[in-house]
Amino acid sequence: MFTITTPRLNLQPTHKNCWSICDQNSHDLLGKIFFHNNWFNIILKPKSLHLGVATESGYGLIKALNSQAVKAKTDLPHARLYLKNMGFVQVEDHFEVTPETLQYPDLYQILNAKLGIDTQHIRAPKYPTATQIVDAGMDFFNRPIKLHPTAYQAWQKLQQAAQADGIQLIPVSAYRSLNYQAELIQKKLDQGQTIADILNVNTPPGHSEHHTGCALDLTTDGDQPVLEAGFADTKAYAWLKENAETYGFYESYPENNPHGIIAEPWHWCYAHKKTG
Repeated sequence: MFTITTPRLNLQPTHKNCWSICDQNSHDLLGKIFFHNNWFNIILKPKSLHLGVATESGYGLIKALNSQAVKAKTDLPHARLYLKNMGFVQVEDHFEVTPETLQYPDLYQILNAKLGIDTQHIRAPKYPTATQIVDAGMDFFNRPIKLHPTAYQAWQKLQQAAQADGIQLIPVSAYRSLNYQAELIQKKLDQGQTIADILNVNTPPGHSEHHTGCALDLTTDGDQPVLEAGFADTKAYAWLKENAETYGFYESYPENNPHGIIAEPWHWCYAHKKTG
């Protein structure tokens, strides 16, 4: 048995026929994957569900082991769909796949192609989806939000420090899936906007910092509209400019940023250190 590396994960052998699924950066345990006598099974922690971890780890393991006729069995509808999307076919009471017929459903390419976006000419950097997210309270519109666990801890400290200085920071948006980002763009297309105009404001699926679970769109108390340039004139923005870096947060899209995105004074992202 050997360690298997995928774009976001390390699959580390823990005992016979079992690998631990770990985040490459934080090394946090996300789940377990099993392979015994050609039978395949995977178990994830709740914080890592619906983030592509099962697909990435399963595909990586099966490709690395290069074993013929990999088998899996389940009665759960979502698990059966997962297997079918990866190329498994039903054989009597179970599913089978080979390394040659195994598929990796590339949601990034699928969604951007559907929106008519040429991924070869996108200026904004590509961001990996978080491998784990946790509940992080409610947003300005009383909707539940989620963040990467480390970003959530930093956000709590930032928000509390601002409050101690008489500044109220209110989240408007946090983690977004690729599907959610695609829906935002599709709504604008349906309203008659061109894709070129939309991409001056919204990044394509796969290119939003919100996918990482570390980005927050913020507002403050008062009557000003949310997610508008006027946020740059608030006391909250001035406080963030002076203090956010202390808590690991940085303004992602200032004026004249290199990504071709309009200035977004409300958009802040957590990082251990500024990456540019």
